[in-house]
Amino acid sequence: MKPFQLLAGTLSAAAALMSVPSDAQADDVGWSVGLDYVTDYVFRGASLGADSIQPYVEISSGGFTGGIWASTGVGEGSQAAADEIDFYGGYSVPLDGSISLDLGVTYYHYPQSGDLLETEDGAAGSYEVSAALGFGDVMFAPSVAAYYDFTLENFTLEGAIGHKTGFDEKNAVDFGLTVGLVDGDGTSYEWATATAALSHAITEAASVYVGANYTVNSENALDFNALNRRDELLWFGTGISTRF
Repeated sequence: MKPFQLLAGTLSAAAALMSVPSDAQADDVGWSVGLDYVTDYVFRGASLGADSIQPYVEISSGGFTGGIWASTGVGEGSQAAADEIDFYGGYSVPLDGSISLDLGVTYYHYPQSGDLLETEDGAAGSYEVSAALGFGDVMFAPSVAAYYDFTLENFTLEGAIGHKTGFDEKNAVDFGLTVGLVDGDGTSYEWATATAALSHAITEAASVYVGANYTVNSENALDFNALNRRDELLWFGTGISTRF
């Protein structure tokens, strides 16, 4: 999804999933809901919008996960970027040890550009599949993920590391570094993003965060405003989430 993004939006959902105990029963059903505000909607190293509000809702049961994520611009910059609604699902394949394998599919929809499931030229929607490997017990928890968009014919390869430091039971700081490349029909670029976020647990199920993100990308990366293309991006985000 253009959700961590699921880069900033995706990460919130991923964190919720990773918090599920490993001995959870297959028939357990969990819900996660959240709302983020970002000063720049950045997806895979490229700016797709200015200030944006990004809500999501997710359901999980056993190794299966499904959800809806959305983004809508606010303020003057909202006129230059389309609204977005993403529908996604995934399955976590059981593996031995701390290695995880996650398979997923996402449908990206832009309601201002066409009807739902309209994918003729990719303007109104596109389909993407993904596979990701994670190594939880290794230092900095490295991961690698591959994505292929069948509509846009784009391939994305992404690697990431992260580290979490807890001050106490309620407060923690997360650091992350992601690098990636996109190669497709008319689109080819590389990027790197560094993130830092301070989180606070309001209750056992609810938390809030504030974070800063910095991205550099190659000069041919996309931008929601072609007249203001940037190869360096600094943006901030805050949000709240809960699970039940």
